[in-house]
Amino acid sequence: MKLTKNFLIVLSLIVSLSGMIIIYISSINLEPNQIKISDITSDMEGRKISTTGYIIDRKLNKDGHLFLVISDNKSAIQVPLFSDLMGNLKQIGVTERDFHLNDRISVKGALEIYKDNLQIVPRKPSDVKILGD
Repeated sequence: MKLTKNFLIVLSLIVSLSGMIIIYISSINLEPNQIKISDITSDMEGRKISTTGYIIDRKLNKDGHLFLVISDNKSAIQVPLFSDLMGNLKQIGVTERDFHLNDRISVKGALEIYKDNLQIVPRKPSDVKILGD
C-alpha cells in the first residue's frame, strides 16, 4: 500500500497532538515529592513543593488573607492563604479559626520568593491539610 504525502502529514499531526495531550494530562496529575522545610532552597523557585510543618506564626489581614509561618524545628517558611483560597476553604467548613499555633499542617503549592522570603503558595483547598498537633 502506497502512503500519500497528505496521509503521512495527517498521521504525524494526530500522533503529535496525542503525545502532547498525554504529557499535559500526566503533568496535571503529578504530585510533588514531600520535602523537609529545611531542604527547600531558592533555586527551587517556581516548582511545586509539598511539605509538612508546625504553625509557629499566624496573622489574619483585614482583606481576609491568612499568613502562616510553618517550621520543621530547623527552618521556617511562609505560607500565605489568600482570601480567594480562604473563601474556598470556608465552603468546605475550614476557617481561619481552625489554624492554631503548633498545629501540624501539610501544604502543597508553588515555591515563590516575596520580599526575599521563600513562600509556598497553595492554590486550592486540597493543597492545605490540618493534621492536628
